[in-house]
Amino acid sequence: MGRGDLVIVGGAEILHRAPIFSRFVELAGGGIGRFAILASATRKPISEFEKLRRWLAEAGADPTRVEMLEVSQFIPGMEKGAWNAAEQERLARADGLWMLGGDQNLTTSLLREADGRDTPLLAAIRQRAAKPRIEGGLVLGGTSAGAAIMSDPMIGGGTSFGALALPRASGAASVEMSRALYVLPGFGFFAEGMIDQHFDTRARFARLLEASLVEDGARRLAFGIDEATALVQEGAASRISVVGAGGISIIDPRQAKRSMVQTAAGARVQIEGVLFHYLSSGDGFFPSTESFDFGGKELIQVDDAAFASDFPEASGILSPYGTFAQFAARMLLDNDPELLFKDILRGRRYARSLLVEEVPSAQGGKVPLAWEIRVGRASGLSGGIMPKSLALSQGERSEGERLGNREARLYYDGRFSFENVYVDILPIGIEIRR
Repeated sequence: MGRGDLVIVGGAEILHRAPIFSRFVELAGGGIGRFAILASATRKPISEFEKLRRWLAEAGADPTRVEMLEVSQFIPGMEKGAWNAAEQERLARADGLWMLGGDQNLTTSLLREADGRDTPLLAAIRQRAAKPRIEGGLVLGGTSAGAAIMSDPMIGGGTSFGALALPRASGAASVEMSRALYVLPGFGFFAEGMIDQHFDTRARFARLLEASLVEDGARRLAFGIDEATALVQEGAASRISVVGAGGISIIDPRQAKRSMVQTAAGARVQIEGVLFHYLSSGDGFFPSTESFDFGGKELIQVDDAAFASDFPEASGILSPYGTFAQFAARMLLDNDPELLFKDILRGRRYARSLLVEEVPSAQGGKVPLAWEIRVGRASGLSGGIMPKSLALSQGERSEGERLGNREARLYYDGRFSFENVYVDILPIGIEIRR
C-alpha cells in the first residue's frame, strides 16, 4: 500500500481536540470538504457521531457535509452496512473519513468477511486511502480503536507485563485492559510499522515492543501515540509530524536481541538493544530516510543538565499511568552522566526501573515475576550528547552510529524530545514477603 494522508490519535482527543481536528479538516479540504464518520467500534454510534460532527464543525467543517456510515452491530439493520451500496456511495463523496474509538475488534469483524477478505466498503476505503488527497485519495483519521486498526498486524489487547509474562491470547478478551497480549490482522493503512495508542497513560512500551518483535515478521519500526496527540502522515511529502499535547514514541527493534533465559521461575523473556526515540509537537520524521526534524528545539548540552541524581531509578514506568518517556528524558538525558549506572559489557550508562506483578503458580497462590528496565545511552560520547559545534545535519550519521553505537540527544523548547536512547528489559528474581 502507498502512503496516504493519515491523522492517527492516541485517544482522549477531547483534551486537545482543537489543533488535532483542525489539522484533519484542513487536510481534507476545510469548509468545502465532505466528511464521513465510521462509528463501528462504539456501542453508542448515534450520539458519538453527533458529538464528532460538532467537533468537526468547531474545526471549520460544514456540518451539513458530514455523514455517518451506517455500519454497527448495535443498531438493527446496520450489521451488514459494509456490503450496502449506499455506504459505498457516502464514502465516495467524502474527502475525509474519521473512525471512532471503542473496541477495534468490533470494527475488524464488521469490515471483514468471515474468511478474512475485505468487505466492499473496506475495499473501497483501502483503495482511496492508499494515496494522498491531492492525488484523489481519502484523508483517513481515527482515535484509540480507530488508531489501532491502522496497522497490520494490530494489537487487540494486553498490558506490558502480560506481553512479557503470559502466553498469547487466542482471541479478544472481555475487557480491553486484560493482561495477555492479543494480536490480529489489522487494515494496514499505516505502512511504516505497528501502532499502539493510549501509550503514555497505559504504559504500553513493552506491549508494543513484544508485539512488534514476535508478531511482525517484517521487523519494522513501531509507533506509540500518547493520549491527546496525533501522528499526522502527509503522504505526498513522506513526512510524519506530531500534533497535540503529548508525543510519539518510535521504537526500533530491528537490531534488538530477544531471547528466552532460564531463571528460578522458568523461562523468561529478555530483550536487549532496542532503540527508542520520542517526538513532541512540532517535530517531524521522514520514513524514507529515517531522519528527524526537531524544529526549533534546543539541543541540551551535558553541561546544562538540570539534574544530578545519583544512580537514578524509579518503579512503575511500565505499569499503567507510568511515565516512560518522561523518565528517559529527565533521569537519563537531563542528568549528570557521571552519576548514572554503568553497564561495562554493553558500553552504556543507564537509569533503571522495575516491573513487578504476580501470576498464579502451579502450586497454588501467586508467584512474583519481575524485570529490570534499563534506559541507557552510549558511554564515552561526551556523556551521550553531541556538542552543538559537532551536530550533524538532518539525515547524517556518524561512523559510531552506523556501527550501532548511536548517540543520545535531548531537545527542549518547553516540551522535550529525544533520539537514540537504548532500552534493555532483563528478567530478575524477586521475593515478596507478607
